[in-house]
Amino acid sequence: MNEPSKQRWGCLQWGVVVSVGLLGWLFLSSQGSSIAKQGAQMRGVNNCKQIILSLKQFSKDNSSAYPDAGSAAVGAESANQIFRRLFEEDILTAPNESIFGCPNSVFAPDMSIGTAPDFAQALTPGECHWMLLKFQTDSSAGDTPIVVENALNASWPPKWNVADPSDNKRGRVWKGNKIIVGRNDGSVAVEKLRPDGTIDWRRMYNAGYGTKSWIDTLTPEQVAKLAYWDVEEK
Repeated sequence: MNEPSKQRWGCLQWGVVVSVGLLGWLFLSSQGSSIAKQGAQMRGVNNCKQIILSLKQFSKDNSSAYPDAGSAAVGAESANQIFRRLFEEDILTAPNESIFGCPNSVFAPDMSIGTAPDFAQALTPGECHWMLLKFQTDSSAGDTPIVVENALNASWPPKWNVADPSDNKRGRVWKGNKIIVGRNDGSVAVEKLRPDGTIDWRRMYNAGYGTKSWIDTLTPEQVAKLAYWDVEEK
């Protein structure tokens, strides 16, 4: 009796299977990488929102001013020192030091804040990722960029490192040359930089609304004084 012939898989068929599997793996890998990047950005956005909420809470008991106003801020030289006041005023406690970091950043809080009243271990050098625009209040224009990711410079205008977008460097950017910007109205977004590493501060709020952007409400003298509280590096 003749036995039915058995189908044999040739090299071409196996090659098709391997190719399809490889393409599927590459697709899932790219999707996973994209999801991971979005998740990291969302954690950064949430941290920035929490910082702004803390600043708002501080302002309620300080005549609308943020922590860099008044005699308590005299002698301060960095964002680290200004943000530390949020611990001194008991607005933030130990676990919340984490909000001053950002995924994949070289600036990483160690969750140790020290003890009252000065909390000297809170936000020591290398533990604060975010810069704060100087001498603003809760009543500043809503689209004022209060909190931004650390830039290459704290003077105006700030500039980020689009030439080398790798992580773990000062002034780093997200893929696509973007940074996280937190504004005085509490909104936080991942915004696109110009090719030179600066940001068009008028673009986000001026187009199509018929109103002035925050920077257009300032005098030339006020613009000349704009600067951020810089981060402390190790």
